[in-house]
Amino acid sequence: MAMQSREEVNPNKVMKSVDRALAVLRYFTVAEPELGLADVTRRSGLDKATVHRILTALARNGLLEQMPATRKYRLGPESLRLAQVREASVPITAILAPVLAQLSTDSGETAHASLGASEGMLTIGVSEPQRSTRVFVDPSASLPFHASASGQVFCAFADAEQGEAILQATRFEQFTETTPVDARDLRQRVDAARQNGFAVAHGTLEADTVGVAAPFFDASGRVIGAVAVAGLSSRMDGEAIARAGALVCAAAKQVTRQLGGRSGA
Repeated sequence: MAMQSREEVNPNKVMKSVDRALAVLRYFTVAEPELGLADVTRRSGLDKATVHRILTALARNGLLEQMPATRKYRLGPESLRLAQVREASVPITAILAPVLAQLSTDSGETAHASLGASEGMLTIGVSEPQRSTRVFVDPSASLPFHASASGQVFCAFADAEQGEAILQATRFEQFTETTPVDARDLRQRVDAARQNGFAVAHGTLEADTVGVAAPFFDASGRVIGAVAVAGLSSRMDGEAIARAGALVCAAAKQVTRQLGGRSGA
């Protein structure tokens, strides 16, 4: 019998390795742009040798680079190339920037936009108002589906299969006393968002903030993201929330139109 010249590759093992590597990339944020081996090991729960192999592979392919002085890692030049390819093919950040700037001016609060991803909403644009007290939104943050207005409205306008998959997979981490921590509560909020056309989250992610978000769609009518306003709860009374709802709906429609999309609602 002829011997095999190469060891058979286990597809499941390969996919697991890819998933781990991509998870590591998500640890890098604006707040923490550089991480060391010990930092990643602690966050991932993997052994140090495995983490070292992942970091080495990512650095070898340009997705990370290691700083000689500190030995810490940061996102590498390949990340910039991929971002430029994405923006050239789908120029969404260029479309969002003026819309968010106007939304922030009109609302007097922080405006931000996000895209739906597997585990939450990925922030892709932020515009802050010219006032001393305002909500800070990390431009590299991932917003949880259950605890953010953006995530709730995304679930509300997703197709039935996608929406149900999100609800089933959601990890109900409790961020504040008002965070929805069970599926029934989340479904009620999602239903309300679908009926109103926008979602309102009172202190569900941060205790002293209120989020208001509306969805935007692609050419097939599929929801792909949300435009939102985040304001301090002391300023976001009923009238301010209603006004913010009208503003985010108008902004989301503008984004949908400029993307060549159409409402799926």
